Amino acid sequence: MATNEPAVRTGDPAAHASGLARLAGMLRAEAANGLFWGTDPDEEARLLRLRELAAALLAEVDPRPFDAILRIFEADSGLRTPMPGIEFRVDCADGTRIVRRRRLRSRTLGQCLDATAAALGGAVPSEPVGIADTDLAGLPCPHTYLLVYEFATALDADAVEQVLEPGDPDLDGDVPSLAPASSAVVPDNGPLPVSPAAHALLDAVAALAKESLASVRNVYEVERQHRIAGLCERAVPTELDYPRLDCGDLAAPGVATGADTAIFDDEGRLLVIKRTDTGQWAMPGGAAEVGESVGLAAVREAFEETGLDVELTGLVVAFDKRDTDLGDSRMPMIMSFAARALDPDQPLRLAELEASDARWITRAEAAEADLFRGHELRVPIAFARNAVER
Repeated sequence: MATNEPAVRTGDPAAHASGLARLAGMLRAEAANGLFWGTDPDEEARLLRLRELAAALLAEVDPRPFDAILRIFEADSGLRTPMPGIEFRVDCADGTRIVRRRRLRSRTLGQCLDATAAALGGAVPSEPVGIADTDLAGLPCPHTYLLVYEFATALDADAVEQVLEPGDPDLDGDVPSLAPASSAVVPDNGPLPVSPAAHALLDAVAALAKESLASVRNVYEVERQHRIAGLCERAVPTELDYPRLDCGDLAAPGVATGADTAIFDDEGRLLVIKRTDTGQWAMPGGAAEVGESVGLAAVREAFEETGLDVELTGLVVAFDKRDTDLGDSRMPMIMSFAARALDPDQPLRLAELEASDARWITRAEAAEADLFRGHELRVPIAFARNAVER
């Protein structure tokens, strides 16, 4: 895993403002996800208050008033994760390259690729060439990761501009892409200078987290509050005046994203866990978190569920469940990565709440296994990709 260059620079008020916007986005997600999973009335009240404080933090830097931001946050109803988007790089016949970025919404990934290829008169790309991430790039907009696809067309730039759909303006800017194998980037979570007003709001958030930790017993709720407390600890009170930043499309409909990991050993066997909820076999994985890259989510989930430290070797598939007969779900988008254990001798350590067993399986054994929904489609793709690379 690599460490991202810090987006926040000392003495840069705009960077500090953008950092505060991203932190507010993380707190918004924690509140939304806690409310989605449900809890007792007292904790629900604290999560609603957390949502208000997240809106107030964003209002410190965004020109929209607090009430308008809060109304947008109050509309959150599903899981809030990094949002999937697409970056199309189109090489035109006249030598111009046009770049267009937009989030996935009602149309699936497959539908967007098919429609764009048809409009350009070219082939559908087989896989993304990279993954870009707005949080790693330091943008203040809602956290979005971008699957980067390249197209070649016989059309000139003017014709391409006519046929491509408009992009999302808040995704404009310098957003470098990384190869999937290099995408498990650890964000810079060092000290964040904040204004006195923002610090007071974060003190209130920290007090809420402390109150929750004294009462909640569910392990996932405890983990959430520790994350929230950790975010507050980053804040360093500083005398600064924030410039007003357009923090983007706060109401953009999110397509929730999960990440799983196809971990192969030197014999070409795949590690699967037996889920405690259904008793079926699956690759380790789970929901991505706002503030982390989807590659890092895959690495984190692998460690949490199996105890293995892994490194990514590539992307198996960007899997939009809406392109299959699986239909939609709580997490329609799954970023499925390939990986290997850093230490082949590292023992497995299963998360008791997640997995009751684990084993390494061959391709033939996978074909006979009772796989969790969706994994019966992704596991064969993972084996096929691994066979090519070995």
